[in-house]
Amino acid sequence: MKPGTRVLKGALVGALAVWASSWRIMYLEVHRWHHLDARLRFAPPPTPPGFPPARAGVPVRAARAAAVLAPPVSVALACSCLRAARLTGPAAGPPPRGTATGR
Repeated sequence: MKPGTRVLKGALVGALAVWASSWRIMYLEVHRWHHLDARLRFAPPPTPPGFPPARAGVPVRAARAAAVLAPPVSVALACSCLRAARLTGPAAGPPPRGTATGR
């Protein structure tokens, strides 16, 4: 295995982990914590009089961005891994026994 494919596979595993965890967080934000509505828009609680309106914080924005960006990044990395594996071919080594060239 070439070093480049090892890096691609590591990046793919990381992207898939970000994808799964960000969608889990989005599920919790919508259904348990109620910070977001079903369309992933910020749904603040009622604001007491005299206070500024609530805004989405950095964690909510980052989780929403990760949930949107992780799927296409994962698909692109998977395609790159498949292309790299196709270009490098099978692992180098002697042919298996019992084949025409391996006797």
